[in-house]
Formats: sequence, structure tokens, C-alpha cells
Amino acid sequence: MRGWFLRLLQKLRRRDPAALIGCGAVLLLLVATPVILLLSGDKEEASAEPALVRMEEFAEGVVDLSIPKPSPSPTPVPTPKQFARDVEGKEVSAIQMRLMELNYMDYDEPTELYGPYTEDAVMRFERTNGLPVDGLLTMAEYNLLMSAEAAPYQVMLGVSGTDIKELQTRLIDLGYLDEGNVTGYFGDVTEEAVQKFQARNHLAVDGMVGEGTYEALYSEEAVAQALTYGEKSEAVQKIQERLARLGYLLTEPDGNFGKDTVAAVKLFQSKNGLIADGYVGPSTKAELFSSGAQPNALSIGDSGDSVSRIQRKLVDLGYLKKATGYYGSDTEYAVKAFQKRNGLTGDGKAGRKTIAAITADDPHGPSSSYKLPGASSSSSGGSSSNSGGSGSGSGSTGSSSNAGSASTTGSLDTLISVALSKKGSKYVTGAKGPNTFDCSGFVYWCLNQAGVKQGYMTSKTWRSASKYNKISSMGDVRKGDIMVFRMSSSKGHVSIALDNSSMVHAGSTKGCVYSSSFRTDYWEKYFYCAYRIF
Repeated sequence: MRGWFLRLLQKLRRRDPAALIGCGAVLLLLVATPVILLLSGDKEEASAEPALVRMEEFAEGVVDLSIPKPSPSPTPVPTPKQFARDVEGKEVSAIQMRLMELNYMDYDEPTELYGPYTEDAVMRFERTNGLPVDGLLTMAEYNLLMSAEAAPYQVMLGVSGTDIKELQTRLIDLGYLDEGNVTGYFGDVTEEAVQKFQARNHLAVDGMVGEGTYEALYSEEAVAQALTYGEKSEAVQKIQERLARLGYLLTEPDGNFGKDTVAAVKLFQSKNGLIADGYVGPSTKAELFSSGAQPNALSIGDSGDSVSRIQRKLVDLGYLKKATGYYGSDTEYAVKAFQKRNGLTGDGKAGRKTIAAITADDPHGPSSSYKLPGASSSSSGGSSSNSGGSGSGSGSTGSSSNAGSASTTGSLDTLISVALSKKGSKYVTGAKGPNTFDCSGFVYWCLNQAGVKQGYMTSKTWRSASKYNKISSMGDVRKGDIMVFRMSSSKGHVSIALDNSSMVHAGSTKGCVYSSSFRTDYWEKYFYCAYRIF
């Protein structure tokens, strides 16, 4: 080795070309190697240790000294920066579920589409949590939404929106706000009204509307700042006189707002599609003195001794098959038949005149052209061969086939037709029609359009409805039933059954009125009960 090195030095002194080239190549290799390793990165590290190279290989051009180009890295897939309108994915379902838990979104079966109502709910979340209100859920906002630090839904001083309009409308109904204050802006006047409501309803007086205050506002137990129990005045007497003329108050008007007046007001409100809270606020007073005020009459959904009495007389007269104590669609048809044959207004409701005629000792019975069950079928009217009822399971009374047929094609089909006619209508929290709805507002509006004067009830209040027959099993649900779902102690959903597997309802995830199956894991999990109206 030493001899080889001495010979090399001698050649260099003589400036031998081969020796100079070889030494230059070695120097080049020493400089190039770190650069090559740096550029090739981790992919080249496995083969980064150089092999021993002889000088002769450099001289003869065996070794390639060119620097290799690094392999291109794959294009990285960008992480979503935000969720916006029309974005789809499983993450959207999780977002919707969380918005429901925090009361920004009403409960409905989740979808994977970030639709307009999801966007509205996100804007309410942004508004409450002090974020830019644009409906675009950034990843930072997403992380907050899914965390324990996310503030639940509430409205307070300084905010605005369609939900504020609904709140103000209800405060006017209860007498806490004056007419003309439906602005959509939560200002000082609205805050003061909320505080007064909270104080009279034994709630925390903070001027903000969260879940507890919202539920109290729409419950039948809401304490109004209006004419109410215990008051005595000329205004009360005028209200009593009007209630008496419409058949709701049976005692003598005396100006004292007593228990009998409370009961009469509640009955009037229920029959006229108002919240049956027993207080005479602006809406109740306006309806009471309007030309369209509905007089007191037994109708679909009523039950009790008064109904049984009417039914027994109708059975005796041959208009009805049996008495059940529930005023169903068959009873309605039987009353219509009696009214038609006795010169009364054929609306199917048992008001004062109709009740007097049915229960009179010698009522003006069926006309000579009407044959009682069992009579010859050659005469006009029904016959015993067609006297099948619609079944006791419906909660309605049995009747002749004419009654059964009318029940199927009358009020029940009207309810379904009205409900389906609103498919596509926009979903708005607290809306009660005619063109925007939430789930309970939709059921309320449809029932009233079908002739069932049902007062407004929230999805929670529907759980304890007592005037209709309750269906406990989802397997027993049928066309026209009102379905009730329980998602939490205070939150739920209501819909109208189209048959034994599908329903029509106002849903938040799609942001409109739509029909869907209720035979899904989601709905079966939350099913609470159903009510049979017809």
C-alpha cells in the first residue's frame, strides 16, 4: 500500500494525466456524496453507505458520477377546512345529532346532507357561542361543537332571527308583550317581557330563553299576564257573557273569574285551536269576539259521559251500532245523518240544538225515507246487511256501513290530504302554518284543517294527551294516527301516520315537510305512543 502511494506521488509530481484525473474524481466524490444523500432523503438512506471504489474505475469511466433526481412525493389529500351547504358525509350526521342534543336543531332522523336547516342551526350555534354567524362550520367550530364547552341553545338581549319572532308572538299571546312587538330582534322590551314571564312562572329570572323557559312558554300550565282566575271586573263579565252565548259557560255571568270560567275558557281555546291555558290574552280575546268563533259542541276527540249519553240515544234511534264514550268518526257520521234527516245543520258536531233534538223525550226521528237497521233494503238508506263498524280498536263507535264508509273517506282522508298537500313546506322552529311548520305546529295545523279543533301542544305535551285513545305498540299504528316519539325528558317529535309503515311530518334534517318510513332503527328506538283521532 505504501509503495502504491509513493508511486502515486511521483506521478503527481510529474503531472501524470491519469493520476491527476483519478485524484480529481476522488475529490469530486467526497463533495458530491453528502449532496446526493441530502436530496434523496429517507428513500435513499437504506443504500446511502458507499461501496469501496478503485481509482481505476473512475479513470475508466465505470462509475457514474451524475447526481440522481429524487422521486416526486405524492400529492397530499387536503383535510376539510369547513362544512358548508350541500356537503355530504357521515360527519354531517354527527353534527346534526350534536346540534339536536344542544337544542339548536329539533329532533329528526339524521341525514348525511348539510342542508339549509342544518345551516340555520349552525348559525344559531355560532350566534350563542360568540362566533362569526355565517353558517360555515370550520374545523375549530366543529371541535367546539363536539366538546363539553359548547353552550346549549339560548336567546338573549341583542340577538335576532326567526326564532325571536316566534318567541315574541307567544309573549303577546300570554299578555307579556303589546301588539306590534313582533320584530325578530331581542331588545330591551322583549328581555323585560321574558323576565316577567319567568318571575310569574317560578323560573330563574335571567331574561334569557333556554330549554326550560321555552318549554314553559308553550305548556298548558304557562301562567299568563292576562285576565285569569281570581279577577273581578266588567271585562270579565263581558267575556263570560260571550262564553255563555257560545255555549261554553253554563253558570250565570257575574264578573268573577272563577273555576267555572277557567274551565269554559279552556274548552273554548281547545275547540278553537288555541293553547288551552285558561287565560284570556290578546289572541284568545280576539278569537272569542270574532265572527268565526266556534260554538261549543261535542266533536271528534271528545269523550266522557256527555258523549256516551248522545251515543246511546243514537243507538236507540238506529243511527249508531254501539256507545263507547269516545266521539270518533263514526259518531260524527251518525250525527250528520241525524242532522240531515231532522232539518239541522249537517256539520257532524253535537251542539245545543242537535243535543236537544237527540235527547228530547219525543225527538223528531228519522224521516220516513230513512229505514232503521233491519228494514227492507228496497227502501232508501242503510240496511242491516251493511251495518259493519270500523272496529272497536279504533276508539270510534260502531255504525252502519254508510257511517264506516264516510269515516274512511271523510275527516280521516281530509287529514291525510291536507298533510300531503304541505309536503315541501319549509321547516321553521315554532311555526304553525300555513306555509312554514315545525313538527308539532304541522300536526296542530293539519288537525284543525281536518275539523279537529285541537289546541297547540308541543311534542312533549303530546305525551300526556288524554282525550284520544292511546296506542302503545308501533305495530298497531294505522292511517291517521298521531305518532309521538320521545328523544329526551323534554324533547321529542310528532308525525301523522300515512299507513302502518310510513308517516308525513315536518323534519329538521331535511328542512321541510316530507314523508318517510317509521320502520327504521332510529324511529323504533324513540317511539313513545300514538293517538287514534278517528
